[in-house]
Parts: sequence; structure tokens; C-alpha cells
Amino acid sequence: MQADRTIIDAAIAWHLRQDEMSPREWEAFTLWLEADPAHASAYDRVAMDDRLIAAAVFPAPQAANDDMPLPGHRRGWSMRGWVAGGAMAAALAVVAATGMLTSAPSGTYVVATPDGQPRTVTLADGTRIEMSGGTRLSLDRGDPRTASLESGEITLHVRHDEKSPFTLQSGGLAIRDLGTVFDVARTGTRTDVAVAEGSVMLAPADARVVMTAGDAAAVADGRIVRSKVTPDEVGGWRRGHLSFDAVPLGTVAARIGRLYGFRLTLAGDLSSRPFTGMVAMTGTADRDVPHLADLIGATWRRDGKAWILASEATTPR
Repeated sequence: MQADRTIIDAAIAWHLRQDEMSPREWEAFTLWLEADPAHASAYDRVAMDDRLIAAAVFPAPQAANDDMPLPGHRRGWSMRGWVAGGAMAAALAVVAATGMLTSAPSGTYVVATPDGQPRTVTLADGTRIEMSGGTRLSLDRGDPRTASLESGEITLHVRHDEKSPFTLQSGGLAIRDLGTVFDVARTGTRTDVAVAEGSVMLAPADARVVMTAGDAAAVADGRIVRSKVTPDEVGGWRRGHLSFDAVPLGTVAARIGRLYGFRLTLAGDLSSRPFTGMVAMTGTADRDVPHLADLIGATWRRDGKAWILASEATTPR
């Protein structure tokens, strides 16, 4: 019980400080959240209860006698006003221990694009997210400063707010905006990140990596492989230019297939072969697939709407 109270008190303290936190304090907050799953759970509970209390209508407080002034208010009857007297800290400690309050329904929702149908989503805070085809993105109406990429590729134009950094989750990876335009692609367990402007902080399970314009990283199986890109090429898929640095051809084919709706199959061991280079696409399969085959040294054939590529040593049948 004492441990529960200690965690919930810490969660309340972090929540109250967020309006004035420095970048260094935000990093400390992130480390605290990730130190124990109970920390993140307690913080989520505190933040949700704060929103519920702020939205509730309470009767006007009455003084015990006419000679005593009414207590001052800060942001009405929100959590911040209550915690000043210690009442909310105690109440939330009880809630954390007993689960007496029922959480409000989640405000999360999913935006999904079919293969070959990109779209742009603008969040309430002004952040713009360009989604490639075949992409699933989880958003939260109650918190426009968080998102989760389930699959696919996006280019983000984040409205920077030092007091409330934007955070994107991709699998076990947290990507925190430090004032940025950046691209994220997720295929299976692999996440690729490239920065066009500003910087981001990657926070996988056991590391902290800060990336600035021109930096790229591939994160998979707990490993981070860093590389360099031309900033102007970041998010180039929006213009039909896709750049890769030692990326498995299976990932290349998946990203092209999502963007344009092409049905690409790689035969034999071609899928695992690494590819480095830029592919210029038109969006027309009859032109793009033979061009891709020439670039990677493969043969191709068409089977209905599907395209089958194989290494030149293995003629597809």
C-alpha cells in the first residue's frame, strides 16, 4: 500500500509540473515513466482523473463562518487547485489503491489508409501527418500530442511546444519531437526514422538517441543502426522518390506496395537481400516494376494483378 501511495504521489507531482518543465525535466520524466510499468499506469490514471474533475460541476464552496475568507482558486476546481491543500493527493492515492472511480471511455481512434491511397491528417494542435497508403495510425481526441504508428509510413510536420512535446509510439520505440519534420516507416518489427528539420529523441527499451536533420536510424530487434540522409529526401515518397540504405528488399517492396497498391512478391532469397539507393516511381506499375527489377538486378513477370520478382539466377515461373 505504501508503495502504491508513493507512486501515485510521484505521478501527481509530475502532472502538476508539466506546465513549467524544461527539456531536461521532460527527459527525467520519460525515464521515470519507463522505469516501471506501474509508473505509466499511475500517471495515466492521474491525468484522466484530472480531466474528469476539471470537467465536473461542483457547488460553490461555503466558508465555515462569515469572518473567514473563501479560499483562493486556481483553474477552478481542477486537480491543481485541490492538490494545494493535499486533498486530491490523498483522494487519488485511495483511487489508485482501490479503483473506486471508473475511468472515462478512451478517446483513442484509428485512421487507416488502403494501399495506394495516401491522405493527410491535421490534429487539433496544428500538427500535420501525411500518411502513405496501407498505414494505420492510432490517435487520441483527448491528447493531440500523442500518436501510435501501428504499420505503414508517415511524414510528420509537428507544431513544436516545449512544454508539451509530441510523442509517437512505434512498437516498443518512443519518438519524441524536439521541433521537427521527420519520417517514420514501420514494417513488421522494424521502424525506420529520418529527420528533415529540427531533432527527435528515440527512446527504445535501453537507450536514448538524439537525431538531428540529416540523421536516419533503423530500429529492429533491440538494435539501432544509424546512417545519414539528405534532408530534402526525407519523406520523398510523397513525390515518388524513395531512398533506402541497406534496407532488405522485402521492406522496400512492402513500402512501395503500400504507397501505390502494387502487389509485389519477391521469390527465393531476394526478400532478404539489402538494397541501397533511390527509386524514382511514377505510380504506374507497368513502368515502375520493370524499372525496380533492373535496379535490384532481378527478373520479373506479371501474374494477373500481381508482380513476381526473383533474382536473375532464379527465373520466376
